[in-house]
Amino acid sequence: MERRTPTVPSTFQLDQDDFSIQERLKFWDAPDTIRFFEEHGYILYKRIFSYGDPSSASTPVLSSGDFMEDNYPYASYDHKSDPDKKLLATDSRGKVAFAQDSVGRHVAIKLVRDDSDEYRILRFLNQQSLEILRENCVIPVLELLPIEGFWFAVMPRWGESARHPDPVTILGALEFMHSMLKGLTFLHKHNISHGDINDENVLVNHFCDARNATNCQIRRDLCSKQRLSYALFDFDFSVILPADSDRREYRLPYKRSWGSCCRVYDTAQGEFDYNPFVFDVGNMGAVFCYIYQHLAPAAPFLAPLLDRMTTRDLERRFTAMEALQFFEDMFSKMTETQLGTPFWEDDLEVYVPYDKYNRWINLPPDFARTWAVYREPPIPLKTWFLRWLCRREWVYHTVAFIRWFTYRLRLVLLPRRLTTSQFVGLRSSSSIHFVPKRFLLL
Repeated sequence: MERRTPTVPSTFQLDQDDFSIQERLKFWDAPDTIRFFEEHGYILYKRIFSYGDPSSASTPVLSSGDFMEDNYPYASYDHKSDPDKKLLATDSRGKVAFAQDSVGRHVAIKLVRDDSDEYRILRFLNQQSLEILRENCVIPVLELLPIEGFWFAVMPRWGESARHPDPVTILGALEFMHSMLKGLTFLHKHNISHGDINDENVLVNHFCDARNATNCQIRRDLCSKQRLSYALFDFDFSVILPADSDRREYRLPYKRSWGSCCRVYDTAQGEFDYNPFVFDVGNMGAVFCYIYQHLAPAAPFLAPLLDRMTTRDLERRFTAMEALQFFEDMFSKMTETQLGTPFWEDDLEVYVPYDKYNRWINLPPDFARTWAVYREPPIPLKTWFLRWLCRREWVYHTVAFIRWFTYRLRLVLLPRRLTTSQFVGLRSSSSIHFVPKRFLLL
């Protein structure tokens, strides 16, 4: 019998988030695609239709028990929070399909473009041992299956909405933060910038029906028993540099920082480029502020940690490794009573941005004095003005051009005695430029 390999339709748009979802769903449900995965030992979930059209939801074909303990790299799952016992999975973008292997274990399968940074990162993860990935909180890649121009990346199905439901004590919140820092440090160590740091880009080793994950009591119980693990995933916007590259000197055009991944204001003042590794740390700090900055009175070290992760002075901002080391050192000094403090939600009706929130209020005076050097000063009037001015996109482009032109002009006027060791690389969309370090921040 002739072996059929699925081909990607010419109308299939992997990189577009609109107008192509139905086309993607049809691709996953095509007979050739289903047959391809059956030949490789995977049974795709059954598509759920809504008013005659395929939806982004699907359910397993093979039967599952009411509860399954996690067996890394596979996650635990349960039906107790799933009245229909469907273990329904969804992917609103249509880039991921879900399946079961020959023994019924649940996996997620993503289609990635060949010769892309995302593929190279997934190939790198596939070559790492499960022990290394487990210790460093990054999702494992079980298998890579080629088709023309693309690859299918097979990963274990883990649960979304990883920080929900809320933990019982602040220990659960700190474990979530610790895992994110470990994952980012591992990626940066291998010259990988995640590019889209967000609390929604973290998976947890427990899943149930996707409609009930945020209120799952079993997950809350697992968290209270410290039996949950977390992992970074989703490398759509990631960059991987050659092993011999210096990530401190790498730059991307400012437009690459715009979008859902931009939570820190590094490129809100007309900057014409940015370092994605520095940007990652700032974004992660901003995410931590968004969900947990109100916990500083119970865990005082969060104030200096978050200030140093999000500081406007990029030369002083923590690297991922420095943030992890600071976290682990301060966490080790907390008592069981402190870690057992009941978790509480922020009682403010409106979220206060990370660079306006006072995380130092109500901290022990001795602690605040000891770490005062880490405290971020108020936002300068000049910064306020530039942010206001650059809210209009055309104004931003104009300011960015002026700043870029100023860099180039200063470069031409520099004394010849400066050596290249005093320069850092600035990457545009097509080439690398070098400017003196002292002109890096205008």
